[in-house]
Parts: sequence; C-alpha cells; structure tokens
Amino acid sequence: MTSKLLMPFFAMQYRVLFHDTMAYGPHHYLTNLKFQNIARETVLFESSADPLTGRSEQLENIVMLTREAYCSNLAPVNVGEKVAILMTYSDPSRSTVRLCFRVVHQCGQPVSCGYQTMVLMHRETHELVPAPPFLAQFLNADAERNLIEPLTQPNFADLARSGSSGVRHIFPESIRNLGKTIANAPLEAAHPRIVGEDLREYEFRS
Repeated sequence: MTSKLLMPFFAMQYRVLFHDTMAYGPHHYLTNLKFQNIARETVLFESSADPLTGRSEQLENIVMLTREAYCSNLAPVNVGEKVAILMTYSDPSRSTVRLCFRVVHQCGQPVSCGYQTMVLMHRETHELVPAPPFLAQFLNADAERNLIEPLTQPNFADLARSGSSGVRHIFPESIRNLGKTIANAPLEAAHPRIVGEDLREYEFRS
C-alpha cells in the first residue's frame, strides 16, 4: 500500500438538513452523492477564498463531463448532525481526472467514500482538451498544495470497491481525526479549506 503522508485535502463542513433525510430518519443514500457534488463544485467554483476571476474565460469552450460515479455508503447521519467532506484528485491525465471523496461524521466515523471520473471536452467538437489553469493547479504533484490522492497501488477507486478491508485503508486514524476536526469546527472556522492530516492549512487561491 503506497501513500504520501500529511499531504493536503480539500475539506469542507456540511450539516445534514431535513430534505437530506429519509422518512424514517437517517440521511438518504443519494445524499452521499450530494456530498460529492457539493465538494466538487465548491473547490472549482464557489469558494470565497478562491474567486471566479478569469474562470469564465477558461471555461468558455470546455464541458466537464462526469463519465462515471461510485459511492459506498458506510454509516447513517441524522438531521442536524455534521460531516466533513474530504476531496482529492487521482490518476490525472491530460484530459481526465478522478475525484476521490471521503465523508466523516462529527464523531469521527466514516460515512461514505466514492469517486467521480471527470472528462474535459471541447464544447462544440467534443474532442478532449487539457485541464484549464484553475484546475491544473491542484494536479501538479510538485506543488506544495496539490490535491493528488495519497493512495496508490492499489489506488483509491480499487480500495473503495473492495469492501471493509479497503475502507480501513481509506480511513486511517489520521484522516478520521482530520474529518472529526473539520466537522466539529465552529461556524467562524467552518470555511472550505485545503488542509493536511497534521491540520496545517495551505493557501487557497486561483
């Protein structure tokens, strides 16, 4: 099992709302996919710490197609409880990247894990295109604040699909503790961030 230690994750807090839950109480299984989409859209488009300056031009001719999505649901969350959503990128190529997601309950228990494979296409020709700068900044393994997934050989996707043994590798104690810290952060400190397992926060800008 190959990993890089203390590397950054994109992290954000989410409180489960009434419309996220099923009639008999816990959050709906589809909410786990909602967690994925919230993190994806926030890191790419909505973070107040990483404004949209110049992004309209970068995306003018690009379509971000989600080619596949997978989610393993591990534990319930009740209305009003909070989770941390941790996101990394795996297996980046010129025009594709896999987004990897870990969701941790405020008590530190894993809630779900999964991934989405994103393909970048030209809006008119549908030919593959390279990642625009605002995305490519997170895919540079030499950059200090890169978001490259630490798990390889086997990779995150293989582990997520392999059942309980894989989940143990996806959620080591250090990541559960990071998730617990993010989920329990007070409102004034609950902003989306890039943060390491050692709780070091990295600059987050476009």
